[in-house]
Amino acid sequence: MRLSRNSKQLKASSLIESIIAIVLISICSLVALTVYLNVISQNNPLNYYEAKHKIEILTQEAESKQDFEDDIYRYKNYIIEKNVTIKNNERIAVINYIIKSGKKRFTVNKLITIETEK
Repeated sequence: MRLSRNSKQLKASSLIESIIAIVLISICSLVALTVYLNVISQNNPLNYYEAKHKIEILTQEAESKQDFEDDIYRYKNYIIEKNVTIKNNERIAVINYIIKSGKKRFTVNKLITIETEK
């Protein structure tokens, strides 16, 4: 008998508390699912990231060599078109790269300062 007197009794949760818990779990699940679907839908192909890395290299080469001519670079899985617009009054070159991979097209713009010859 002593054990039963000292034992604590747990109160059962009410129906309202259970409904609130289910609603909170549902809202959290909905937010997580929405974020997951947004991440999946923006998934770019691997070729895009390879081409973007190649564009960084091409931009560095263009800046170091001061090469401001239009060009087309053909690779195994994608093509990069380089279009250059020179703004002499601002001493900058706007390089527009177009990545073509299958049916998809991506555009990347870069600004390069034009060094004046001394």
